Amino acid sequence: MTTTKSRTTFVLDLDSEEYRDRVYGCWQGKNAGGTLGTPLEKAWGQDEPFDVWWYPELQEGGLPNDDLEMQLVWLKALEEVGPGITARDLSRYWLDHIGYNWDEYGLSKLNLRLGLEPPLSGHHNNWFTDCMGSPIRSEIWACVAPGQPRIAARYAYQDAICDHAGGEGVYGELFNAALESAAFVVQDPALLIDIALSYIPVDSMMARAVRAAVQAHAEGLTWQEARRRVLDETPHYNAQYSPINTGFQVIGLLYGSEFGEGMCITVNCGYDTDSSGAAIGSYLGILHGSSQLPARWVEPLGTGISTNESWGGVRNLQVGDNPVPDNLDDLIARIRVAAVRVMAEHGHGSRMEIALEDLYADASIAEMLAASPTEVPFPGQDLATVVDFGEGPVARPGETRTLRSVHRNVRVDDVTATVSLRAPEGWLVSPPRVDIQLGIGEEAELVWELTAPEAGRLATRNVTRLDIEMIGRPVPESVPVVLLGAFALRTSEVYPADGDITEILDTPLPPEASERESAWTERLAGGHAQPIADAFAGQAGVVYLQTFVYSPVERDAWVIVDPSMPVRYWVNGDAIGRNDRFRLIRPNQNASDEICDFATLKEGWNEVLVKAYHDGEQPTPELHLGFSTGGRICFHLWDITRTCFPWSEGFSPATAWTN
Repeated sequence: MTTTKSRTTFVLDLDSEEYRDRVYGCWQGKNAGGTLGTPLEKAWGQDEPFDVWWYPELQEGGLPNDDLEMQLVWLKALEEVGPGITARDLSRYWLDHIGYNWDEYGLSKLNLRLGLEPPLSGHHNNWFTDCMGSPIRSEIWACVAPGQPRIAARYAYQDAICDHAGGEGVYGELFNAALESAAFVVQDPALLIDIALSYIPVDSMMARAVRAAVQAHAEGLTWQEARRRVLDETPHYNAQYSPINTGFQVIGLLYGSEFGEGMCITVNCGYDTDSSGAAIGSYLGILHGSSQLPARWVEPLGTGISTNESWGGVRNLQVGDNPVPDNLDDLIARIRVAAVRVMAEHGHGSRMEIALEDLYADASIAEMLAASPTEVPFPGQDLATVVDFGEGPVARPGETRTLRSVHRNVRVDDVTATVSLRAPEGWLVSPPRVDIQLGIGEEAELVWELTAPEAGRLATRNVTRLDIEMIGRPVPESVPVVLLGAFALRTSEVYPADGDITEILDTPLPPEASERESAWTERLAGGHAQPIADAFAGQAGVVYLQTFVYSPVERDAWVIVDPSMPVRYWVNGDAIGRNDRFRLIRPNQNASDEICDFATLKEGWNEVLVKAYHDGEQPTPELHLGFSTGGRICFHLWDITRTCFPWSEGFSPATAWTN
């Protein structure tokens, strides 16, 4: 069936074979597209398209892929938490079940382990907020909210802000969820794209990429020419950049004459081929339904579901009394049950009449997207609280910063409360407490000023708490407000240097001597990105960066030094790594041979010294510095301290990590 704009109402029945057929097709397509694209995925985008028209590698159940596996966990979470599930709920399932630490996955989990809640967990210290980690998780929300893209988009938003808050990745998941949800009742690709575009900001890079693909198709260009239009409109070198890949998905949807061709066109566009391939497979699977998918593409994969649990990519999938599905039949049956619950939660029965205009985003979607990624909600029985961290969760030694808290009365009676902000020893808080009286539905905004202690007394994780004393009502739990100590480092003066890069890196300068002689300037970093550009101040030459890491135990670790310029680096005086060229950064654990080297961190203090060279002509210097475990999983180290120097007054191992 082809639906056009002349049709204004649609009927969807969760008990119908058509609904089941489209859900089944969604996951068959997801598996097929992911299997097609997985062997071709790379970390860096390449200019030329592929020429692949069949599975490069094939196995029963398809190739395991995070795109599908993680949504098995989200279904489990939805079943266990219920239709009111939020980003906070999903974040706990991240820690229980998701072993992957690639890119935004690892950085958001690091933030969770440090105590940050969504959306801060997906925003702070995260270079990858514009990437594909969340757009690939949209299908579960579309399938439990079929024909209801507004509902699907709200769930997708809660999912995406866990690890992409404030970035294009959020828009990618909303675009996919809206398109896939609408595809249960609309089968016109152009109309679906128009609907999905209403769910993302018109000036976003995501919207620009999609419109570039649509315009190229309207002009009669080839899919290869449409690909070039997308790349020209939203250029980026990172293969996981979501606007480009979403544009490629739209190209497959518009140019593919049938299921296999649509998938192959998208995958042949390149870049994040497993993710874009899985997405276009899902698009087409819902559009056509399982019964209309070519047997040659789906039968070789069978109905089993393959995962990477064997090596830890996902974890604990079969633990407890609610294991995740291990085959498509079980998955589809459980999705249908979840869909009935979700629709009931939102006032719908199993059979729905849907108006065309209700497929488009409304004002509530725009309001949702306008929320700041540094505003963290805390539900309460009496007062619902939102804490606004302003520029972020970082506290700098000796500096005063502002926090805002908004408290809304959720009772059907007036309430009175006293709110105070309790900080660790050594912090100053103003005002110490505030009395508020709120009528039904009213809210109060409170402004707090916190002054952090000096570096030696500033912990990695500093837990302040909003204590709320309800007058004449039970005492609620305190609201934890976690602030992270800024990383301490110092940079040398700029040493003149010119000539052969290898010779420059190999020629010792005063900071390499044991006394570390230089005119050092102490600086602070809010995350892994180091203020190396400030140290060069536009000059050419060599700069040294020195920082110290306190480890509570001796351990082997990856030292992640991702530079845009030539560097050499030492740990505890031992030279462990170097990069002899100017390059593009992609700051993750062992993402390339040039950014990660193995070292032993001893118990106690460890020195990291980085020598960096810039010629004054290349783009602004960038440098990221982090630490992770070794092995295939590579967890970011979260229990280390980088907030001060070994000589900082007041440092104590007992309170170095948290206070």
